[in-house]
Amino acid sequence: MKKSIPAIGIVSILTMLIFAGTVSAGNSKTQDLEQKIYEISSLRVKIIDKIDQAVEMQGHLEQQLTLLRDEIRSEQARAGIYSYQEAMQNLRIRYNLSLIQVLLAYVEQLHERIAYFQSGNAHLKFLYYHVKDDMAIIDTLKDMEIDPLTERINRILDEFVPQTKNPVFNVTDVRPLPVEHIWDQISIYSQF
Repeated sequence: MKKSIPAIGIVSILTMLIFAGTVSAGNSKTQDLEQKIYEISSLRVKIIDKIDQAVEMQGHLEQQLTLLRDEIRSEQARAGIYSYQEAMQNLRIRYNLSLIQVLLAYVEQLHERIAYFQSGNAHLKFLYYHVKDDMAIIDTLKDMEIDPLTERINRILDEFVPQTKNPVFNVTDVRPLPVEHIWDQISIYSQF
């Protein structure tokens, strides 16, 4: 009988050590996921700031485009300009068309960047709630594997963190429309 008491004691100790290790692993996983929640939240704040910057810039550029279009139409009516060739002879119209060409390219790139950041923000929001759900069940499933989720989060963080440190867009990536196409859209006589 004496031999069974130490065996029961050893089994009890081993069970307690395994349970303590499982609890410790669960706490470690919870801490890892809490860190990921912090990283996701921090990145979402930066992305929302980038979206706000881009929307503000886009609004200012749209205002400038409206002013330039109005000025072209006014000059076109004043000078009686009907064709693209005549418009290119008028210094004010030609200059404004060149400005519009660049501003439209900027607006298009801002639109793309806003969509990119909004998509990233939505993805991070999804991951945030996914992590929250996993944290809720991690206490129940001590052996739950979180590595695939943290790897997925890290890939998203690696993609978007550098993007939040860069300017909203890069002017070297601008693809302007042909000036003649812009004239066709603006000219008050091309609508007839």
